[in-house]
Amino acid sequence: MIAPRGDPVCGTADPVRLGNFSRPFRERAPVPAGRFHPNDQPVAATGQQDRPGPGSDRETTMKTHSIAGQAHRRWMITAGALGLGAVVALAGCSDSSGTAGATETRGTTTTPDASTTDATQAACTAQLASNWVGIPGLDPDAPPPSATEVQTWAASIEPHLGPLRAGVPGDVASQVDVLAETVRGAAEGKPPADPDGSVNTALTAVNAWAHDTCGYTTLDVTNSDGSGLAGVPASLPAGPVALKFTNTGDPAKAGFILLLGKVRDGETATAADVQSGKTNIEAVADIVAVAQPTGSDPAYGLTTLVAGRYIVTTPIGAPPQFSGVIAAGFEVS
Repeated sequence: MIAPRGDPVCGTADPVRLGNFSRPFRERAPVPAGRFHPNDQPVAATGQQDRPGPGSDRETTMKTHSIAGQAHRRWMITAGALGLGAVVALAGCSDSSGTAGATETRGTTTTPDASTTDATQAACTAQLASNWVGIPGLDPDAPPPSATEVQTWAASIEPHLGPLRAGVPGDVASQVDVLAETVRGAAEGKPPADPDGSVNTALTAVNAWAHDTCGYTTLDVTNSDGSGLAGVPASLPAGPVALKFTNTGDPAKAGFILLLGKVRDGETATAADVQSGKTNIEAVADIVAVAQPTGSDPAYGLTTLVAGRYIVTTPIGAPPQFSGVIAAGFEVS
């Protein structure tokens, strides 16, 4: 798992720690460890696990592709499932720029209407700054967090809750109350939990409001048939981005989870390399945003992009055997 660097603020393009906060995925059958390489072929109809032998090429591939380790876990998707994305990327396609089928579209900027008040803008700023991704204790494979770690996280969120609640409409304020209850428990050292999915629902509602209200650059992504994603630009401006990711069509061809990574300095791998399975996004990039829609319902999130090269990717279908992976790259300046 990726630990945040420095002060973990959701509104910055720092690596995020991913854990377990997705009720729909928890309701699915358990995924065997080591069976989640997105490019794995389906197992035989007998259901036998055709595991690779020790030292085999496939065993090495499965060990080095750390998305296997992350995605077979029951994903935490906070802040309404943070995400960025949109590409038209066909499996097996690539180009010389390393962007697998990216479209020449641009993110759009919404203009706040006259009713957008200072309180609303303060609420937008508060949600952007809140670290809903770095919630301690949600990674089932990590040691339990200490009470101090949980309380430190709560202390980073608490100052934002008042401005957030004051600037949202009543139906959204009730969702902020759900989040506030979680933070109050954490302030007492109680690790956050989401057994009924209410926290995830609340985060989705708040980020959906921010997407429609705050006037940030928006990036709306749609996957209709599993052959590609529509809506990603070749470039985006640096700064806050309100994100939306939606699956339509056949659920078997849906994007399971969208990962956005900022390529590390000095890395040369491309989106085509990720799409082909030559490398894994976490081997070359720091994950800065994720989005996991539930059925046909969209996932929303907020993040702040900084200058650099990015890769966005998603496995198609459901674990443990995906039908493929799509990926694309774009620039932020």
